[in-house]
Amino acid sequence: AGRYDAVPVGVVRFFSVLLAAWLMDKAGRRRLLFVSGIIMSISMLSLGVYVKVSELKHNQTSTNMPFENTAHLTAEHLLQHKTTEWSTIIPLISVMVFIFGYAFGWGPITWLMMSEILPLKIRGFASGVCVSVSWITAFILTEFFLQVKHTFGLAVPFLFFCAISILGIIFTAFCIPETRRRTLEQIQDSFQNPRALGC
Repeated sequence: AGRYDAVPVGVVRFFSVLLAAWLMDKAGRRRLLFVSGIIMSISMLSLGVYVKVSELKHNQTSTNMPFENTAHLTAEHLLQHKTTEWSTIIPLISVMVFIFGYAFGWGPITWLMMSEILPLKIRGFASGVCVSVSWITAFILTEFFLQVKHTFGLAVPFLFFCAISILGIIFTAFCIPETRRRTLEQIQDSFQNPRALGC
């Protein structure tokens, strides 16, 4: 069944982008970024905790399993197997929720806000820098993910993503102005006077 997991994930991503496009001018950019960051941080925290608990249970089972009382262990393992089968959907749900949160806010809105926030005279250069940083960061994460997993465990990268999502919420609160229905001049003024846009 794992090979079909990409189908619901793709459906969630598609509808979350449509929802973001519909709400962007109704709810505002900042509000969607807040909601998106909260959803991503919760989903990554739940996935990181799930992985850590699974690793601890696996280590405890492999190190403390006695070789006697096999009849008792068989019944216990059957119950544990049923629980494990049910709990295996937690990673899929966490990933789907994360993709929903990302595609709902931080995915599309950041690219949109580049054209709204960056001044005209440096927009081309600054946009290129933003795109370069995005791809370099993606390369670093892809290159070192397995190394971090082997060194610190699989839970650490997900908890790191949770921390980054929380930092994104804080960054939005203090550094991102609301750009909905604002002119470029009003947006530029907001960086000198943050209260001008009610940020």
